[in-house]
Amino acid sequence: MLRPDAALKGPLAAEVWAFDCTLDHVLLVEHRWRGWVAPGGKVDPGETPREAARRELCEETGVQAELLATPAAATVRSYRPDWPATAGISYLAVVDRSTRLVPESGQPAAWHHLDEPWQGWFSGDRLRMKQCARWLEEVTGHS
Repeated sequence: MLRPDAALKGPLAAEVWAFDCTLDHVLLVEHRWRGWVAPGGKVDPGETPREAARRELCEETGVQAELLATPAAATVRSYRPDWPATAGISYLAVVDRSTRLVPESGQPAAWHHLDEPWQGWFSGDRLRMKQCARWLEEVTGHS
């Protein structure tokens, strides 16, 4: 059983749910064992989660984007039973899909339609992203 304070002792991560302007696609990277996931990673010492999310998005996809003010989600996840739980914050961005992608070597980046399942470590992520995109549609008038 996961103790309530377990994530406070473990790593902190940040990621970006980068949607296209139609809010129908999300930008993902193919991690070597987690499959297709949102660009993200560990928050470095002295860095805020928001700064880490922007840095990771750029490092993993070549995309430089402004993050929306409201984060999308906060999670506590365990990637393996013998690893500490990871607390994570998911931020939002809207990016032109024609933006040139420059992924990291060995970690492809691609746009995925939110209605089409992809192979990823956490199967519920696609539904959460889709719900978030619909919320963004309502609050911003994007569609």
